[in-house]
Amino acid sequence: MKKKEFPIKIGLEVHGYLNTKEKLFCMCRTMPPQDVDVREEKPNTRICPICTGTPGSKPMLANKSAMDKLIQIAFVMGCKISHDKDLIWQRKHYNWADLPKGYQDTISGAHAVSPAISGKFNGVRIREVHLEEDPAQWNPETGRINYNRSGLPLIEIVTEPDFTNSEDVVFWLKNLILSLSYIKAIKKNAGIKVDVNVSTYGERVEMKNLNSIEKIRKAIEYEVARQIEDYDRGIVQKQETLAFDEKLGRTVKMREKEGQADYRFIPDPDLPLIKLNVKEVKNIERQLPEMPEIKLDKLIKKYKIDKKNAEILTKNLELVEFVELLSKIGIDVKKNLSWITIELLRILNYNKKTLEDEDVDIKPEHLAELIREVDKKNITVLKAKQVMNDFVPKSFSISKKGDIGKIADDAIENLCKQVIEKNQRVVDEYKQGKEQALNWLIGQVMRLSERRADYRVASECLKKLI
Repeated sequence: MKKKEFPIKIGLEVHGYLNTKEKLFCMCRTMPPQDVDVREEKPNTRICPICTGTPGSKPMLANKSAMDKLIQIAFVMGCKISHDKDLIWQRKHYNWADLPKGYQDTISGAHAVSPAISGKFNGVRIREVHLEEDPAQWNPETGRINYNRSGLPLIEIVTEPDFTNSEDVVFWLKNLILSLSYIKAIKKNAGIKVDVNVSTYGERVEMKNLNSIEKIRKAIEYEVARQIEDYDRGIVQKQETLAFDEKLGRTVKMREKEGQADYRFIPDPDLPLIKLNVKEVKNIERQLPEMPEIKLDKLIKKYKIDKKNAEILTKNLELVEFVELLSKIGIDVKKNLSWITIELLRILNYNKKTLEDEDVDIKPEHLAELIREVDKKNITVLKAKQVMNDFVPKSFSISKKGDIGKIADDAIENLCKQVIEKNQRVVDEYKQGKEQALNWLIGQVMRLSERRADYRVASECLKKLI
């Protein structure tokens, strides 16, 4: 008998922390001070009566920066903006230890108008994009609650059930994260949380709070296999909420799936209606950068960069823009690509920095100056790489480095004689046929010359003298 095939449907609810300085309804910081690691931060140090749900406290107006980033994300998702309708903050009620007020404020729910609807991103339909506040952080083992997270602005992107397998979900999410990084809307170190809805032969189930790509992949693959196996055993699939236990590699039932009526949505009387300003919405759209797929196409077609390196560059908007600026000031980026994809990334990675870090200021014109001097053979490649080591955190004109130009051939010959005289044992090894001995001798010449000697000239000179 032919095995029954099921119409697998997978939909996502993607949550991300918006990149704002203050919480959604109060002025508490969203992140600890720069000198404090978020993992070592003391609990309950960024709180106030509003975000801790103290009786009698009232919320401030919603953070405008969060609203602007919501609109940016909506445009990236290809959504229609609801600028002709009133947006209502609603109270979503549920009882959980991490929810100090007993409800969560959200622009979604039974009677709400979503700020953005009917989009499409990378071939997947987007049902809506909305904004809500994050609850606190409850530790079920200790019973303690950390309110530092309470009130953080959360974006939620809801897709239609257009996925049919885990690989498509993973590929789509990676592209989503990359695109959102171009508009700097999501806190880059906070990650995303994804609720995954899966249905095969029966009602859909929702797997909550999956916070890594690999966990999402494993959860989907397990859940699809489980549902199909249950069908074969005659088990009716009910609508329910699950958690994925990574250690066990399986889903675990949390509760029966709630409907909208269970949350008792009501408009929040403490928060006024929001009407988006059409002029401001259009201004936000105009200021959006080109997305990764457009940048990738431009790097390949306009700058003639091979696809592999173009994909490396498009992983970071600042890197792509750095290449574009180099080209504008006359640098052949295809010819000099290694100065960016190898040397620039080398010094950034060594210092654990990126071009977008606030304390990093590397100017394309300074790298361009270095490249031109190498092309003119005024300085050596090795010396140029050494100069680049000091470009972090702030680059500079090489005119400030003093005398870094190539040394004359006769000076190189003198250095070669010194190296030969002091390293006779290595010279004898080279004479016996050990080629690596010559490389070591050349290295000594480069060290004595502070990398200002021409490598080829030093090599030929050593061979001649030996």
